[in-house]
Amino acid sequence: MINGILKALIDKLMVGGIFCELQKAFDCVNHDTLKEKPEFYGIQGKFSYLIKSYLTGRFQRVIIGNSGLDDKSSNWKQITHGVPQGSILGLLLFLIYIYK
Repeated sequence: MINGILKALIDKLMVGGIFCELQKAFDCVNHDTLKEKPEFYGIQGKFSYLIKSYLTGRFQRVIIGNSGLDDKSSNWKQITHGVPQGSILGLLLFLIYIYK
C-alpha cells in the first residue's frame, strides 16, 4: 500500500485514503442479531448452539479498588451488546456479524 501511494505521489497523481478504526465496533454488536446469523448462513448444530449459549445470560459489573476491603462496585448488569476483544472467538463473532 505504501509503495503504491509513494509511486502515485511521485507521478504527481492525486492520492486519497479512507481508514476505519474498528475498536469500538466490537462493543456495538447486538447479541439478538448475532444469534440469528448462524442459521441465516446455514450453520446448524453444535456451533450454532455454542454461539447462542455464549451470548445468553452474560452479566458484568465494575469494581474500583484492589484491596477487597474498601472496593466499590456497581450492580450486576446483563450484557446485550459487544463481543470480547483480543480473543479468536470475539473476532470470529464480529466477522459473522458484519458479513452480509
